[in-house]
Amino acid sequence: MRNNSFDLIRHIAAFLVLFSHHFALSGLQEPGIAGFNSLGGIAVIAFFSISGLLITQSYISSRSFGDYLSKRVARIFPALILCAFVMTYIGGALFAEGYVSSSSALVDFLRISVFGRANIEPITDGFIFNESFNGSLWTLKIEFGFYLLLAVALLIYRRALMPWALLAAFGVATYVLGNHVSGALAEKLALYSAAGIAFFAGAVIAFHKHHFSDKRVLAITLVAGVALVLVSMGTALAGVLATLGFCLATLSIGLLYVDKSIRGRFDISYGTYLYAFPVQQLVINKTSLGFFPSMLVSALIVVVLAIISWRLVEQPALRFVHRKKHERAIQVTTPS
Repeated sequence: MRNNSFDLIRHIAAFLVLFSHHFALSGLQEPGIAGFNSLGGIAVIAFFSISGLLITQSYISSRSFGDYLSKRVARIFPALILCAFVMTYIGGALFAEGYVSSSSALVDFLRISVFGRANIEPITDGFIFNESFNGSLWTLKIEFGFYLLLAVALLIYRRALMPWALLAAFGVATYVLGNHVSGALAEKLALYSAAGIAFFAGAVIAFHKHHFSDKRVLAITLVAGVALVLVSMGTALAGVLATLGFCLATLSIGLLYVDKSIRGRFDISYGTYLYAFPVQQLVINKTSLGFFPSMLVSALIVVVLAIISWRLVEQPALRFVHRKKHERAIQVTTPS
């Protein structure tokens, strides 16, 4: 499954999240599909489905749990820690008087670096959306949790049945929480469970990758995914079936179309996802720009920050881990 367009899809999804959030952060209704999800939420489904497929492949090809985990840590934490520093110490210095010299800045920096809430009140006080400085980061703790759950589950039973069982479990949880349990906590858990559907549907396909080298199978999967979305929309099963449908559509399109413009050259999708929300918060609330001009300015700033993150942090961290893996492999194969 090396020939695909997943990098391109991830970049499109990252900017779709930016587009969708710009409405909410401006106090407007986010665009989306009535009775199901916002455009940003659909983009998150795409992220999780691709992640489920590729991370499962990574686990299967890893030499050990430590090898697998080191790659996951290198992909998530260095860029997140840099983002946390920029938000607290640079953003705080510029937009919250006296904040960086207080202990609150250090506490916030450490909390955000380990998936805690990014609610920096000295910065967001008076903002249109003041609940969080970076509301996008909630997905990272869920994704990393899925990395660990996948690894533990496959350590127990390394067969295709395991991701099928996890997919079914998250499907049931999404349906029950979305339709039979009320309250804010249930809504949050239903959102997490729906992400689990996307992630473990990708994991299932990773275990059956030999079937998905056939373009006819991919075309059928794409049609089935679209059909699931259409037939479930507006029903009690939309949270389960439409999520699964978008997941299947994303993965089938990604495997049907081979992109050669981005793949292997760069990946600023993660940096875009990390920095979009706080940059939009500041541009919307600290300038007098209109809706679309502020969106354009936000996007340009985010691209610059994402490139810096990729070049200075993400790419070197990934190269370091791969180099260490290669050195260990040489040590194992070299006779003493």
